[in-house]
Amino acid sequence: MPPADSEGVTPTGQVSSKSNRKWWRLVLSIGLLGLLLWFFWPLLGEIKAAANLFRTADWIWFLVAIIIQVISYSFLTWLNALSLEPFSGEIKFIPLAGVLTSMAFISVAIPSAGLSGVALRVHLLNKYDYLAEESLFSLVVETSLELIALVTVALIGIIYLIQIGGLSLLNIFTLIFLGVLVLVIGWLFWRTLSDYERSKHVLQKFIRIWNRYAAKYRYLDSEEMDDRLVYFNQNLKRYPRSSLIKLPISAYGKVFLDVITLGVCFKMFGYSIAPETLLIGYGLILTSSGLAALPGGLVMTEALVPVIFSRLGVPGAIALAAGLTYRLIAFWLVRFVGYISWLILERKK
Repeated sequence: MPPADSEGVTPTGQVSSKSNRKWWRLVLSIGLLGLLLWFFWPLLGEIKAAANLFRTADWIWFLVAIIIQVISYSFLTWLNALSLEPFSGEIKFIPLAGVLTSMAFISVAIPSAGLSGVALRVHLLNKYDYLAEESLFSLVVETSLELIALVTVALIGIIYLIQIGGLSLLNIFTLIFLGVLVLVIGWLFWRTLSDYERSKHVLQKFIRIWNRYAAKYRYLDSEEMDDRLVYFNQNLKRYPRSSLIKLPISAYGKVFLDVITLGVCFKMFGYSIAPETLLIGYGLILTSSGLAALPGGLVMTEALVPVIFSRLGVPGAIALAAGLTYRLIAFWLVRFVGYISWLILERKK
C-alpha cells in the first residue's frame, strides 16, 4: 500500500549514506580507542602512584589554577564581546560569559561536532537582540583569532625544541617549509576574504563544485550565498580600528593563560615542566580534542592527555595526576558552570 501524501518518505540512498557514515564513525572510534589503549597500557601501573600524589599535593596550586582559568575565560568573553561590538544587540559581560559556558555544556550534553553549541549561541544571543547571522559571524571571528593564537603556541614550542637541539636538520627544514606554506595560504586567504569581487569569484566556483558532487546532502543556492557574502564583507568593515588591536590581545590572553593553568597543574604535584614540553603537549591536546565528536570520544580525550605528556618524557604518575586535574578544571568545571548558566539564561524572555 503506497504511503499517504502526508507521510514522509526518506530516499533509500539517503538512509544508506547516513548508515555508512554512522558505521565509519564507529569503526574509526574503535580503531582510535585500540590505539589509545596501546599507548595507555604502560600507565596502568602508575594509577596507584598517581593516587598517592593527590595525598601529598600542594592544593593551594589547585586554587591558583582555578583562578587563572577564570581569568582565561574572561579573556575569551572579552574576545566575544569585541566580535559582537559592531552589531545592534546588547549583552553585558557576565551574561555573555554564561552564553559561552552554556555552549560548552550543550556541546557535551548533545554531541554533534559542535553544532549544538552553535545553535544554542544563536538562540541565547537572540534574547539580547542579535540576529542569527550576527551570532554566527562573531563566532567565526572569535574562532579564527583563537586558532591563530593556538598555532602561535605550537610554533613557540617548536622554536624551543630547535634551540635545545631536539630536532634534526631535516625536521627543521620541513617545519620551515610548512611555516612558509601556512603564511602564504593565510595571506592568500585574507587577500581573498577582504576583497568582495575575489571572494565572490571563489564562492561561485565552490558552489558549482559542491552542487555537482554534494547536492544530495544539501543544495547551495547561489543568490542566498552571495547575500551572506555581502553581509560578511559589510560586517568586516564595521569593526573599529581599536578592535584590531584588542581582538588579538584577548585571543592570545585566553590561550596563554590556559597554558599557564596546565603548567600550574603540574606544579601542584611538585613537578616543574619544561616550557617546550608544556607548549607542545598543549598543542597536541587541542589537536586531539576533536575526538570528543566521535562515539566515546570524551573518554578517549581524558585518557589521551596523560598519554601525551608521558610520551613527551613526563613521569607516568605525574602525567596522570596533572593531566586529569587540568581536564577537571579546564573542561568539566566549565561545563558544570555552563549547565547552571544555561538554566538561568533560558529564563530570560
